[in-house]
Amino acid sequence: MDRLLRQAAGLGGAALGKLQHTRIPGVGQASTTEPADVAARRWRAVTVFRDDLAGPFPELEALGPDLEVRMQPAAGGRGTELYGRFHGTPDADRIGELRAALRRTKQLAEVGEVLRVDPATHGTRRPTPQGAALEGAAARAPREGVL
Repeated sequence: MDRLLRQAAGLGGAALGKLQHTRIPGVGQASTTEPADVAARRWRAVTVFRDDLAGPFPELEALGPDLEVRMQPAAGGRGTELYGRFHGTPDADRIGELRAALRRTKQLAEVGEVLRVDPATHGTRRPTPQGAALEGAAARAPREGVL
């Protein structure tokens, strides 16, 4: 049963990764249509609903000195755009860490804390293959930005 649950969790995470880059007719295109090495070097961004945003940003600083960070006013007076990218060509794990750190920084600036989905307020999920798949998707979501 444990092996089945681990496989279901892995499949849930893999399905999330596949769905993130799937083109849905009438909705738009996948988030990455460029070659992987080009996509790895582009800026990742969040819009923070604060005009007075200023560092330091511990969540981003924890990623190391090869991270470049910049800010600019958001369009229409809707706060500040916070950008980050790595020098060189980072791997998918580092990009996921950057995306998660940008979201945590946004939450800290806007709310004062990082909001958590788990543990679920109603208790733990049942140890079923479907529950394990959901756990796998939820574990991967902070890096991918979707659930």
